[in-house]
Amino acid sequence: MAAEVIYEFQVIGACVRVTAICGESLTEVTVLAPASTARHDLLRLAERKLRAAEARNARNRERGENARRGLLV
Repeated sequence: MAAEVIYEFQVIGACVRVTAICGESLTEVTVLAPASTARHDLLRLAERKLRAAEARNARNRERGENARRGLLV
């Protein structure tokens, strides 16, 4: 997958919040980790979580299930 991924880092006290957004599918995931975690590890973790979410959404589309969870209002 060669889609552009946008990362956002927010330091919240002793934690860092990393948000990864796929530019193509607009899938968004968030991970929290200690602020002392290496940036490389944070990027890798966020990307793996993003790819897992995209794979889960693709499987749901193949099955004909709603890719979103929850109640649509």
